[in-house]
Amino acid sequence: MKKLKSKENRKNVACKICRFAAAANIAFLALVAFSMQACSDDSSSASGESCEGKGCVETCEGCANAATSEVFVYGTDFSAGELRWIVDGKISEESFEFGSDTKLVAANGNLFVHEGYGADNISLVNAETHEVEWQTALDDASNPKDIVMADSKTAWVALEGAEKFVRINIENGKVTETVKTGAFTQKDGISPGLIDFETHGDTLFALFQRYAFDSETYNTYLPAVGLVALYTLDKGELLDTIPLNTKNPNAMAYIDGALFVTTLGEYNDSWGTDADSKRGIEKIDLGKKSADMAELLIDGKKLGGGIYNAAFDIDAGIVYAAIYKSMGDAPLIAYDIESGKVKEIDIADAEGGLFFDDSNGLLYVGDRSYGAEAVYTYDGDKVKKIEQPKGTLAPYSIAKP
Repeated sequence: MKKLKSKENRKNVACKICRFAAAANIAFLALVAFSMQACSDDSSSASGESCEGKGCVETCEGCANAATSEVFVYGTDFSAGELRWIVDGKISEESFEFGSDTKLVAANGNLFVHEGYGADNISLVNAETHEVEWQTALDDASNPKDIVMADSKTAWVALEGAEKFVRINIENGKVTETVKTGAFTQKDGISPGLIDFETHGDTLFALFQRYAFDSETYNTYLPAVGLVALYTLDKGELLDTIPLNTKNPNAMAYIDGALFVTTLGEYNDSWGTDADSKRGIEKIDLGKKSADMAELLIDGKKLGGGIYNAAFDIDAGIVYAAIYKSMGDAPLIAYDIESGKVKEIDIADAEGGLFFDDSNGLLYVGDRSYGAEAVYTYDGDKVKKIEQPKGTLAPYSIAKP
């Protein structure tokens, strides 16, 4: 495993804990499932077999639907993290080390690595050479979450732990502009919790979770529903805001004139989510007035719980979602927007990342089932396991430039 030598790669974590303990607690609920080992078993995997029917699982080595270009996988055991890539239907032997709290984001052919709390770095990885071209240290506890292109040379970076988002030059990673978001911070909150970006035309959509912090109990809570803010893509000027119907959103996509937003909702006393109407998939019809834009299309009663993470097949109008019932128990479903039908997919714990590759129609899924951690593909019919080297860390984020 290669280590990055940049002086910005590792910071004094002890100092960060002293100075930013409150900010770290703001993200605790969102990261609670990440911060503990997955605990379920997956006995459905077969090795080297061919089979028919829904839920069929087979190894992906040599299969016809193997990816035609490289998909990158970040894995972690909560103390270390590694970046690998899929080539010729296999996960690479070679890897790079990154922080234990990391997310991969692809934008306009670029692969960005976001290291969160404990590092707060953003790196650009050359997808062909697998080398880090630059790495930039952001503000302590800023916790970068997403990135979208503002133009051909700059990109907006979503910061979950700061009252702002920033523009960077993608040629060197330098911050060139800052947009303040403190107006959306809840009382007793550290930040408004910017978790995701989406773009359409000249509009930038920003998704806020809106956490607050109880200084007496050291717990985080959700005093308000999630919020979508609209900005101009070129300058980051605020245009409008749209409140959701549910709390704790985590992903969104633009499909046929509407935004589709997935929400986790609040955790229950067992740090799981309930199958109720307080979470689900919302539709924001951008052709309506602000007060009537958002509606809850399908709730946790029908899904089985809140949505931990999601990926979107935009052409087919399908939302793939990990339904977080409890730690280590986040089964995968496919929700058809047009028909409203929910289809269960044979993945036991899809907390390890979701990525839909529209170039070949494959969904990549990170399964963190304890003892059976692996990356799978799903083509709408069959689940196929990707071969991986011994000692590969459990997947947590997947992306393709």
